[in-house]
Amino acid sequence: MNEEFLKRILSASGDDVKPLHKGYTNKNTLVKLDDVWYVLRQPYPDASRIVRFHHEAKALQKIASLDLDVPTLYFDPATGIKVTLYIDALRTYDECDAVDKIERTAKLMKKLHGLNATCGFAFDPVARYRQYASHVDHPIYDAKFAENVIEEMLNLESTPTLCHNDWVAGNIGFTAERDYLIDYEYAGDNDPLFDVMSFLTENQIEDETSRDIFYREYFGNVPDEKTSHALSCYEKFHNLLWCTWAMMMHESRGDEIYRTIAKDKYDALKRNFNE
Repeated sequence: MNEEFLKRILSASGDDVKPLHKGYTNKNTLVKLDDVWYVLRQPYPDASRIVRFHHEAKALQKIASLDLDVPTLYFDPATGIKVTLYIDALRTYDECDAVDKIERTAKLMKKLHGLNATCGFAFDPVARYRQYASHVDHPIYDAKFAENVIEEMLNLESTPTLCHNDWVAGNIGFTAERDYLIDYEYAGDNDPLFDVMSFLTENQIEDETSRDIFYREYFGNVPDEKTSHALSCYEKFHNLLWCTWAMMMHESRGDEIYRTIAKDKYDALKRNFNE
């Protein structure tokens, strides 16, 4: 790690520093140094409730050969502070208007899962849910009606592999030259089908036609009955998990964006159980 480089980044001021309003776990800032723009990531104080930066460091080592991430110039797993190269031409999933962005995302996912590697620590969705729920003293919504999906999910057969686990729009990037999968804070060994449903739920892809486009690119065909059942379980659980996460974050930080996320996830969860 280049501490002198970090000192220069942290000491930048004036027009060389611009807020970057992306991400929920960290404060992200654009910083210019020697006519090059970088992204400075600084975790908020409650980040330790959510992510483990030592796990992120290990995941980054595993995926280094895949050319998925943006170049990292500095990363300290002890603090979570990270500096990456800013890609000006990059458009996130929600910003991109390419007609093939679903297929391109499926290819990114296949590339990651095709590594067939594990990193030695699990992303345990149920443990995460229980952790988040333990920090919610004043729930905005009562989502406990959906907890029966946990037992169903635990009975699913799976072969864990390194997964990203957080396929929100801001973590998927496109340029004319190549595509990117960034921010591995939640990465860990998990059922790859969890990633599939992470992408579909986080990006509100609910119509059957769009889902089939993704499935055909990722699986090579539409899912069979067994896979469809697993995906259905994960869809319900994702909405339960991130509704609870959002309520925890709203209670911790008070920002209204988390109330909005909680409502979106709760509404999706009700749709899941009413279908």
